[in-house]
Amino acid sequence: MDESAEPFSFGEDLNLGAKLPKPVAILAGLAVIVEVVLSLVLAATVKVPLWLDETLTVNIASKPLSELPSVLRHDGAPPLFYGMLHGWMAIFGQSSTAVRMLPTCISAVTLLATFFIVKRIWTRPIAVMTVAILAGAPYFVYYSSECRMYALVMLESVLLLGALEWALTSPTRWRLAAVAGSVAALLYTHYWSIYLLALVFCWVAYYAFFGENRSPARKTLLAIVAGGVAFLPWAPVFLFQLGHTGTPWSGVQPISVVVEIFAWFSFNQAALFQVPSLHYQLLIVGYLGLGAIGLLGIASGRFTLTLDLRVQRRARLVAIWSVGTVVMGSFISMLSSSAVVTRYASVAFIPFVILMALGIASFGEPWLRLLLVIGLGGVGLWSANQYHGTGRTESPRIAAALESFAKPGDVVAFCPDQLAPSTLRILPLEEKLHVKAIGYPHFDRSPEIIDWIDYEAAIRAADPTEFAKRLDALAGPDHRVWLVSQPYAPGLHGKCIDLRASLNKVRPGVGKLVVAVDLHRYFMPMQLIVFPGPKSDKIETVR
Repeated sequence: MDESAEPFSFGEDLNLGAKLPKPVAILAGLAVIVEVVLSLVLAATVKVPLWLDETLTVNIASKPLSELPSVLRHDGAPPLFYGMLHGWMAIFGQSSTAVRMLPTCISAVTLLATFFIVKRIWTRPIAVMTVAILAGAPYFVYYSSECRMYALVMLESVLLLGALEWALTSPTRWRLAAVAGSVAALLYTHYWSIYLLALVFCWVAYYAFFGENRSPARKTLLAIVAGGVAFLPWAPVFLFQLGHTGTPWSGVQPISVVVEIFAWFSFNQAALFQVPSLHYQLLIVGYLGLGAIGLLGIASGRFTLTLDLRVQRRARLVAIWSVGTVVMGSFISMLSSSAVVTRYASVAFIPFVILMALGIASFGEPWLRLLLVIGLGGVGLWSANQYHGTGRTESPRIAAALESFAKPGDVVAFCPDQLAPSTLRILPLEEKLHVKAIGYPHFDRSPEIIDWIDYEAAIRAADPTEFAKRLDALAGPDHRVWLVSQPYAPGLHGKCIDLRASLNKVRPGVGKLVVAVDLHRYFMPMQLIVFPGPKSDKIETVR
């Protein structure tokens, strides 16, 4: 079949060879259903407190919808997930379990949508293999439990894939509207979607100008443009964010990050430090190896493969979607000195999972295919479960110490202010303890929502000595100053270390460590130091 005429005719390129005996196939299907249930149960039963990003998301979404554009100008994100979460919290409340159920429910829909869309574009066996790998992926399980937009991005990306196939096959009004809606939804959810949509636009444009049957592709191309036009009302906010709300917490990444992103797809994102282990090594080898085979391999026998460096046609779209998006996003981010982190690549994750499923389909022996699917899914769930209860923030220890020892009139300084939201969610200092909460570098701004506008410039401009003097004056001689800090956090330029030294100068004696930083147990560690006043009580307990 002429490739230029049929952009989605992939099924005939798949030769799965012999099939499993029917009873075995049925049992394998049931095993995938059990795996899906276990995956969602793992996501739904995470009980650890919300960390910074989750707490900020909840705090922003708690604002009236009319205020979201103004608040998000200071944050740097688009509004769709926040609007959804706002409505969700109005019904189910703001408990950690309630807000995390939104991404879990989104992920349940994602698994269902992935099955039907991959089945339609490729084949039922590829769909089953894709869902089995996806449900067991530690990356997927983690973001199914994090109250952030990344689960929604994964759903929108697979819906766009389905909408494109739908429209290019028969471009009815409703199908074209689905393409435009998917494009707009991605743009309003996460900005890394721009890289994906640029590549999709070029891919459809190729068929619109060089394909044999150009009319469906041209109509689909216009639908993509319409989705982009729908983003224009948000464009002024986006352009302001682009110029003022970068990622000061992250340094410039090396070029190796392109490969590292695909390796990190195999990790549970809850762990700050990944401990080398057999199951992680197996997953990395499996993910990267099967991804490469999906690109290049085709069965030439039951146990033999042929590699074609031109990339198998069945895999070209998902290769553009996954590898292309990661490469483009990483390079542009490196050139602009902004962050490159694995969660941003959520828009490319499900296409990469499809690529791995196509890699498994490149083996002619059905029992080998079954073994690979069981291996990836089972080992993935094992890895996801390992960090199931990992604390994402040390805030509970900080809050417990402050609740035990802080007294009305004391002052708590958070350096940087990024440590405040998760702590204040657990223990509202001003309302419950009548203790003033201050965030560095913005002394006069509530630290419940971080002001990311020109954040690094604000850090550089803030004077730790003057800040310490203001804290000392606010507390007075009868009260204590508490410092919650993460002194080596990126982008701080040593200012939190300087603030501690300045507090030691303006307050008598030496600050006493109350809670020690625990780098290996928490994704976001922090420490608590107390600086007594001349007339305040002293603290003897160390935690």
